[in-house]
Amino acid sequence: MEFRLLGQVEVWNGGKQAKLGGAKPRALLAALLLDHGKIVPVERLMEAVWGEEDPPSTARGVLQTYVASLRRSLSGVGVTDVIVSHRVGYLAQVPPNALDLWVFERLTTEGRQAARAGRHEEARQSFRDALALWRGPALGGISDSFLRAEAMRLDELKVTVIEERVAAELALDQGARLLDELTELVAVHPARERLRRDLMVALYRADRQADALAVYREGRRVLVEELGIEPGPELRQAHEAILRSDPSLLAPARAAKPRQLPPPPADFVGREEEIATLRATLTLPEAMPICVISGAGGTGKSALALRVAHEVAEHFPDGQLHVELRGTSDAPAGPEEVLGRLLRELDPGTTRLPATLEERVGRYRTLLAGRRKLVFLDDAGTEAQVRPLLPGAPGCAVLVASRNRLVGLAGATYVELGVLPPDAAIDLFARVAGESRVAAEHDAAADLVKLCGRLPLAIRIAGARLASRRQWPLARLLDRLADQQRRLDELTAGDQQVRASISLSYALLPQPARTTLRRLGLLNLPSFPAWVAAAAMDTGLDEAEQILEHLVDVSLVDVEGVDLVGQLRYRLHDLIRLFARERALAEDDAPARDAVVARVLGGWIWLVERINESAPPYLISVSASYRLARAVGDQVARPVVADPHAWFRCEQEALIAGVELAAALDLDDLAVELTAALSCTAFGGHQYVFDDPFASWHRTHEAALAAARRTGNALGEATLLAGLGQLHYERDAFAESRACLSQALSMFREAKDSRGEGAALATLGAACREQGYLPEALHFLDRARELLDGLGDASALGHVRRLAGTVRLEIGDYPGAWADLDDALSLFTAVGSRRGQGLTLRSMSLYHRARGEFGRAEDLARQALAIFRAADDRMMEAYCLRALAKALLRQGRFDEARGPLEETLTVLRILHDSFGEACTLRTQGELHLAEGRLYQAKECLEESLRIWERLRSVVFRARTLRDLARTHEALGDVATAERTRAEAMEIFRLHGSREYGELSL
Repeated sequence: MEFRLLGQVEVWNGGKQAKLGGAKPRALLAALLLDHGKIVPVERLMEAVWGEEDPPSTARGVLQTYVASLRRSLSGVGVTDVIVSHRVGYLAQVPPNALDLWVFERLTTEGRQAARAGRHEEARQSFRDALALWRGPALGGISDSFLRAEAMRLDELKVTVIEERVAAELALDQGARLLDELTELVAVHPARERLRRDLMVALYRADRQADALAVYREGRRVLVEELGIEPGPELRQAHEAILRSDPSLLAPARAAKPRQLPPPPADFVGREEEIATLRATLTLPEAMPICVISGAGGTGKSALALRVAHEVAEHFPDGQLHVELRGTSDAPAGPEEVLGRLLRELDPGTTRLPATLEERVGRYRTLLAGRRKLVFLDDAGTEAQVRPLLPGAPGCAVLVASRNRLVGLAGATYVELGVLPPDAAIDLFARVAGESRVAAEHDAAADLVKLCGRLPLAIRIAGARLASRRQWPLARLLDRLADQQRRLDELTAGDQQVRASISLSYALLPQPARTTLRRLGLLNLPSFPAWVAAAAMDTGLDEAEQILEHLVDVSLVDVEGVDLVGQLRYRLHDLIRLFARERALAEDDAPARDAVVARVLGGWIWLVERINESAPPYLISVSASYRLARAVGDQVARPVVADPHAWFRCEQEALIAGVELAAALDLDDLAVELTAALSCTAFGGHQYVFDDPFASWHRTHEAALAAARRTGNALGEATLLAGLGQLHYERDAFAESRACLSQALSMFREAKDSRGEGAALATLGAACREQGYLPEALHFLDRARELLDGLGDASALGHVRRLAGTVRLEIGDYPGAWADLDDALSLFTAVGSRRGQGLTLRSMSLYHRARGEFGRAEDLARQALAIFRAADDRMMEAYCLRALAKALLRQGRFDEARGPLEETLTVLRILHDSFGEACTLRTQGELHLAEGRLYQAKECLEESLRIWERLRSVVFRARTLRDLARTHEALGDVATAERTRAEAMEIFRLHGSREYGELSL
């Protein structure tokens, strides 16, 4: 089945031609086929049939007659269901491949795509096949109507395709065969400049330069005399090129086709996403793509570029150029030097190179014009090296590898390389060291690539060392690399060295950037905001940010992203950090290095002070002020103070690293001050916001304590022992807490440090309270109050008064308990300590519950709960939920109590809070008992007992025993109930708790 529009309008099927009738039915069919698959309104069909004539009054009926006639004719050759009626018109329903116009357009598109890709033989054939469909003027025999304009458009398209076919054949160096045809075409279409230009080129290639120039002169005469215009730029450029015998006029087959790409890396792995991006960009049609691959030394930029260049080489049939720009060397290649080499390669017949850079650039771009060449510029240093080497027109593509970002290259696509993903890193290591070897020691291999920082160069070197030492187990090299002092020494194989690779970039840095890199390496931080660099350099924030951005641009510093408080964070790759630290130790003296550490840690101390000013801590700070604090500016402090919890999450590892570095350098005062300052903030008192609840606190204290002991800093040692005592208290390790605090207490007393002594006594009293040593707890807390009373620290005094109030509540001194709690609330309110207020309100809730005032207990628990929810304090929120649940339980509102208790238990188990877990289990036991679920009550209470026994919290254990006795009694086990109750009573008596008096009544 064939529907033909490229000539007379015809329909054929199986070798039979349909009899379509006269011009008007043919016009009707042509109009439908031109818009095949679309509804053509009756009015437009009438215009197609009658054209400029006035259609008769019966036009619609006549049109229907033509449609019926066409259907009969088509049906006569076996073609049915082609013309479909619609309420507003008709549509032609034909398979696209059956319509010659659709096939022509498809072949034309395919030919153009092939031409753009440099596949000229394929393009020539597609254009020839397209033109072979023509049998004469389009829509032949159609009368005047809008169809005439469509026929003219199609005829013009045919000539354009002829031009494109000629261009493809010229690209195949078939100009001699084209001379007669082109001469005839130019005679028929004298004003078509493209055909005239192609005739000139064909004549020039046939060594008929004079005839080619004559063709130009005749064309110019025709254009000027008949159209009043001068020749266009393409024709003029061809004329000028012929005058100077430009080799670019030669066919590509005779022009130089360099194949300069080095072989692709055999062990290349990963980078699938980057490869896809580069391939898609480099092969864009009708474009001149520029792709820049940037990254630190050793990330595999050149390897990736070569891999991609070889994959896309077929799209650049005119050749691939490779230029080593030596951007990281002492003698980078200049544009004049590079262009001189390229011009000799692209135009081997040249005898004299252009003298100036501008002339060389122009000549280079002329030689690339109309070609499909790939230019690979390796190790580019600056944009100035690259710009003169960019082609001037679409067709070619440029691939650049550089340690610098080269952001000044307009229109470039940037691919930034980092380290390899873990799986790809192990894959690369296995390819170099040996697949079977790595499979046998997979865990060691994973550790090795991690120590290599997943940097491809380092992985290749480590793999090569093992490949040349078959007798070595992987663990041997792993042990060597584990030593940071010698890791860079070990990452050497032949002429490949990680240290040398980094050194190339370091040597090119300006002095301020070098100094900044060294100091950041010395600090050994996992990540850092810009103010840390400013403090390290002792300069302003703006200048530090400029230096950091330069280091980012040269791939020596990475941007980690924006942190939780809105600061941009940076990081050094592990191996770059080791290199920078080496240079700091080699180039900077000890006082300078110590000063860097002092400024950065002083900045952290200052920020902690600002946090404590805005939200006074609930713990007692051993130091009233910090002499080593160093201001870093309100611009830095504002977001930190606005969300200190988020800031601590961001800075946790950096703070630990800072304390450990100061301790390692025996900067004991710095280590002690920062550690002590942190202990009173979210890092210490709210430490459960982190995934590892106590490890951070413990690491900083242990590191600083070791330094204080080495340097004989007794007061610092006492401060840190007090902090460790608080840590053990928070971990429910009350015996260990009391041991540390007792040591600290003696040392504070010897140093006559009343504040330190008061802080230690307060925590010691809290630890005694939890274990049921109530008289001792009250003694320590009252003594702490005496010491702190005259220091003017309302927050510290509020802390002691609250603790003392809870102890008095335990022993049944209700007036004394309320007096302490009321004063504590006033003190916390005066200084604006929301946490202190929340803790005190919760304690007041416990007071009212003990007095049987359950409604008031519920109200206060809800107030406390609101404070801790607003502060996102999960642990204290859980404690308040339990207090609320217990108040509800006492009021008989069992259903309301159940949900909060379940939520509390879940949270406290997640936070590893054994004390709170035991309390909650006991309350759940009480709820089960109240609702008659005796066995569930017994199970919860016995689990709670096991935790109390582990914690050695005897009074809380006794309270659980008391509830368990009630459970045994309800179960009918009177004897066990009496024994259990008696044990509880004896504990209450020995520890003086209020329950002894209440139960004895």
